[in-house]
Amino acid sequence: MTVVSGTGSARSSRRAPGWWADAGRVVFLLAALLSFTGNGLSFYIGSWKDSALPVHAGFAGGFAGGWEHVVNQPTYFTFLSNFLVGLTSLLLAIRPHRTSDLFHAARIAGVVCIVITGVVFNVLLRDADPMTRVEQVNDTIQHVITPLLTPLVWLLLDRRGQVTWRRIGLASLIPLAWLAFTLLRGPWLDWYPYSIMDVPRMGYSGVSVYLAAILAFFFAVAALMWVLDRLLITGKRR
Repeated sequence: MTVVSGTGSARSSRRAPGWWADAGRVVFLLAALLSFTGNGLSFYIGSWKDSALPVHAGFAGGFAGGWEHVVNQPTYFTFLSNFLVGLTSLLLAIRPHRTSDLFHAARIAGVVCIVITGVVFNVLLRDADPMTRVEQVNDTIQHVITPLLTPLVWLLLDRRGQVTWRRIGLASLIPLAWLAFTLLRGPWLDWYPYSIMDVPRMGYSGVSVYLAAILAFFFAVAALMWVLDRLLITGKRR
């Protein structure tokens, strides 16, 4: 009886990782669908709603509801961060064991940027403007649920040992490229996506304070990911 029990336990332990991996792929797929749903709703909202000017904005440009605002949706940091989460989650659902620097840099960027989206939006950018029901759903998905869910999924299901300083450096190029693109086209369109990037009102020196703080937060969150990744590796070896 003891031998049979031990054999059964061994077989169960061998099966468990497979079941856990399958469950993980399902969770990655659901996370991808959630992120893409949020971005899909953003396209829908842009198809009928004009872009809004922040209170006391120093710029006067914007986009009318319709194709102009739809095409502009990917230029919002919220859209970008949700897209990175959705894309990397979908790729992990298809094939969890990925080793390329490019993929894991995108994964790190997605996790960190969505955390930034949740924190910055809810602390600095949220206002009391009335929203339709679909806007409320979109806001909850993109600014609350996904920013909370993504780091939890990464902590529980992503493979360990994939966060390196080289990949963190590569990951930082994504938000830096977004910042450069946004600030370069801002004067041309007389429009900026967020009040904390209002160069005409605050000047580059005023805007740089916010951007430097957000970049510091990016590296702080990425460093925390590196620490947690190492701690979890150490815990598995014991």
